Amino acid sequence: MFRKLTPLTAALLAGGLVIAAAGPANAAVVERYSLDFSDSGVADDFCGVGLQPTFTYDQTGSGFVMNRGKDGLFWFHEKLTVVRTFTYNGMTVTDIQPNTLAKDHKVVDNGDGTLTVTQLLTGGGRTLGSDGKIIAKNDGQIRVRLTIDTATDEVIDEEQIFGSTGTNDDFCDAVLAYWGV
Repeated sequence: MFRKLTPLTAALLAGGLVIAAAGPANAAVVERYSLDFSDSGVADDFCGVGLQPTFTYDQTGSGFVMNRGKDGLFWFHEKLTVVRTFTYNGMTVTDIQPNTLAKDHKVVDNGDGTLTVTQLLTGGGRTLGSDGKIIAKNDGQIRVRLTIDTATDEVIDEEQIFGSTGTNDDFCDAVLAYWGV
């Protein structure tokens, strides 16, 4: 239920990806949108081990869609901050992902009703225990290649093509160890 979000993928699915019939050679912003969202409740099967901690989720950010290049394809660019807090048996962990950037790095019309989109995802994450000490880090950048069906706006294939350049502590391992589970 709780895993790293790929905000750009969600935006592609929610907002739809459209190929413009014709467009200017220069980039032009065609839409700006907010990514602000909050939620709270009880997690179901946290990290796949059956725990049900309470949680809060706060996300702030924004994005925009550009019409770019001679083919007039749409490109996405998003900045996001996510703060997730989980409490189990009186112990709280806070996962902070400030200044996350997700943007289309390359968009190619394959000519067969699909697009290949290479995304750059970068940022830093810190998971803190109740005492404010870091129990896990996850920062750096990755690149993901998506194949998108332009008729349905569905992602039909997703592949990580460049692994993380930073630290890669496992969130679930760190939190469960902190909680003594």
